Amino acid sequence: MRILAAAVIFLIAAGSASAEALAVVNERELTWENLVGLLGGPEVVASLGITTTEAANEVLESWVREQLILEAAEDSGIIDNPEVAAAIENAVNQILLEAYINEAIADVEISRLEVENYVDVWGDTYNTEYNIRHILLPDMALASSVLSRLNGGESFATLATQFSTGPSGPSGGNLGWVSRGMVTPQFMEAVCQLETGEISSVIETPMGYHIMQLLEKRPLQNTLTQADIIELATMELVSAEQEILIVEMLDDLRTVYTVNTWPERLLNHI
Repeated sequence: MRILAAAVIFLIAAGSASAEALAVVNERELTWENLVGLLGGPEVVASLGITTTEAANEVLESWVREQLILEAAEDSGIIDNPEVAAAIENAVNQILLEAYINEAIADVEISRLEVENYVDVWGDTYNTEYNIRHILLPDMALASSVLSRLNGGESFATLATQFSTGPSGPSGGNLGWVSRGMVTPQFMEAVCQLETGEISSVIETPMGYHIMQLLEKRPLQNTLTQADIIELATMELVSAEQEILIVEMLDDLRTVYTVNTWPERLLNHI
């Protein structure tokens, strides 16, 4: 853990030994390439208006001050503090998680023709918002059972509170007002086809099995242009494809790594 954390800090702070150093603190070097990366790109550097020796020195001094504190922090042994070590581990894990997922979904593309064909069918739904409630269930068997009970006249709110695994469950399944782009296209397509008061069939998405009820609908307050709709539809379709890839990736990983969960143990602590 300490080696990995130190490596991350070193890679962020130190430059390539072969590049020209702009500033040095002990073994830490700041190169032009490092500076551009730290500040967020050449455009950001240019926007700073560094045109004098004094301005350039202030930028370098800002980096030096950080490195001095980092040097002192490493020498102090603060990295051995359990809270600090845990925070570093969490940060490293988050970086690895995001990098791995981004690499897995990097090649997802949706053609302009696909988007236009989709908008031809669903375009009118982009200027409407829907007040809905829903029940999220982990498997089709339970979802079918709950749907049968709903169709038999049982309370939607009661069944949502009892069975839904979604965060809206405790509030009777109420999601409030939603519009295109807020949830998956599959989910919204089912909602958009409902009449007020109508309950959907069981809808499967990568998140699980859904039963929705439309409470009311109304026009969006700020009408979207056709260009807005095309942009939003593109985002929706790309996001949906990425979500499918992530779910497939997780299914594959479960065959590679051993997974065990003990929900009853968690409940014992609550």
